[in-house]
This record gives sequence, structure tokens and C-alpha cells, in this order.
Amino acid sequence: MKSLFAWRYYVALFVVCAAVGILIGSLGQMTIDNLKCRSTGYDSEHFLAYCRSQMYADYEHGALFYGLEPSVIDNIRRAKVLFVGSSKVQAGFSSKAVRDYFNSINIPFFVLGFGYGDESTFAQALLKKWNISPKVLVIAADPFFSEKLSPPGRDAIEGKPAFLWRLLLKSLFQRVHRAVCRVASDVCAESEPTIFRSARDGQWNWIGPYTEERSVLIDGPPQLAISQEELATAQKLGANFLDQIGLDRRCVVLTGTPNSVLDSTGIAAALAASLGTSAIFPAVDGLSTLDTVHLNLASAERWSGQFVRALGPILQKCISESAPSHDGMAGIATAK
Repeated sequence: MKSLFAWRYYVALFVVCAAVGILIGSLGQMTIDNLKCRSTGYDSEHFLAYCRSQMYADYEHGALFYGLEPSVIDNIRRAKVLFVGSSKVQAGFSSKAVRDYFNSINIPFFVLGFGYGDESTFAQALLKKWNISPKVLVIAADPFFSEKLSPPGRDAIEGKPAFLWRLLLKSLFQRVHRAVCRVASDVCAESEPTIFRSARDGQWNWIGPYTEERSVLIDGPPQLAISQEELATAQKLGANFLDQIGLDRRCVVLTGTPNSVLDSTGIAAALAASLGTSAIFPAVDGLSTLDTVHLNLASAERWSGQFVRALGPILQKCISESAPSHDGMAGIATAK
């Protein structure tokens, strides 16, 4: 009997040692493959959301879908104001103006947009998975409501073993990467464009680590719209999305981020009218983008600052705490 117990013990020990060896070896290879990712954006709040490396690429879809980053899901659930959309939302609302505004009224928020052009399909799956129910939902609806699903979004939802294994390695890699580049900076090339994301409020840190600030002036109204068929599809999917959220539609705010390509305002306005939601379209002159699509940082500060101030009456109506009026001067909210 003792010999059988000893045999099982040694087999179990062998399996554990083999598994640890595989993990260490795989993590070592992941580290070697991705030492060119930039490390300058790490801190107690930010994690490595994306690196332009074939062996790393996107992390944030899986990290948020499976809750791998400490406190992220708690912060999304705690957020009373949630911003959803594509990377245009991340560019438009990852600003000091947004953070300062909500901090000043003590209302938690989270910017929950995603790269790779993901729209409502992934967002809907994420919100449903974690039973997320904000008090105010801001949607960059241009058109957002679609059946489109990016490869990272699909991988996260399907959750196949190979994807989950690499996701775990990416999570562990960040801890190693941060330490290695801090103590042996000469081995970290810091050459691959990289996006860091705040676990506290979801904002991207990407001007600098991913792209330099550029200024492509929006010098006229964009001409590209969507067809009536596409609009009808967006209306149907939008109704389903909002029904699932179960939020008073007066507390859902549709908008479109300014750009030089797509008539975001026209599309969002049409959807807001058909879906019975609120809508905000700040009129700000002289805005510029990084690439004709994403607002640059200077313009994002101006545009998003106007947006959140215009959001005041909706906050008053939809959140139990007092919130500022349209000019942003009346009242300071007290979070419960």
C-alpha cells in the first residue's frame, strides 16, 4: 500500500515539474520574442494592451473578457458611465478632460472601446458575460451596431485552449517584461509601437508609445455614409443590444467622433432618432485627427471636454447623485 502511495506521489511530482518546466520554457520564449515591445507605460494602473509584435499583438480583448488584469472587471462594474465603441472611442475619450471631469464630480467611468474595428458583437458578449449595467451608456454609433467580429474578439469569445494558453503567457510576460526592462534596459529595444490601457478607467495611453501626435485637419464635412439597408440592420441590432442592457433609453447617449472619412454625426443622429435615445454632438471648430479617422490628442481634449460638460443634464437625470448642469458648474456629485 505504501509503495502504491509513493508511486502516485512521484508520478504527481513528475507531472507538476513537467508542467512548471513547460510554463517556464514557454514564458521564456514569449519574453525573448517580445522584448522589443515598449515598457515605458507600465505602472500600478496600466497594462500592455497591444504590441505590434507577431507573437504578442492584441491582449486586451482576452484580458477583459476573462478578467486577467487585477481590478478591471470590478472597475467596469463600478462605472456609472460607460463608453463603448471602436478605437475611435478610445482616441476620443482617452483624455485628461474626461478624467478630470468625472473625478471632479466623483462619478466612476470606464472607456470600453476596442481596436481591430470591433463593434457591438464583442461589446454585447462582454457586457453579458460580466453582467455589467451602467447608469449611463455612451455609444459611438457610426454605426457600432453590427455583426462584425474581429479575429481577437472571436478568439476571446470562442476561448479555445491554444488561445487561452497564449493569453496566460501574455499576462505573465508583462510582469517579466516590466522587471527585465527596469533592471536591464539595454536588452529592451523599445522599438515596437505599443498601447497601454488603464485598469482603472479603460483609457488608452497610446500617443507616444504607439504613435506620435500628428495633426490632419478636418477641413470639411465627411462624405461617406451607410446605405439604407445597413442603417436598417444597425437599427434592428441596436434595438436588441439596448433591450439586453435594459437601460432607460434616455440614459443611452449616441454620438459620433469627428473625422474626415465617415459621416459619424449623421449616422448616429439617425440611429438615435429611430432607437429613441439621447444624442450629443459637440460643435467644436478646428479639430484634427492623427490619420483622418482618430482624433489627435489635442483635439480629443477639446472635443471630449465639451462632450462631458454637455452630458451633465443626463447625469442628473440618470444617476441618483447630484451632477453638474450643462455649463459644468452646478453641483458636485457624491458617490455612494
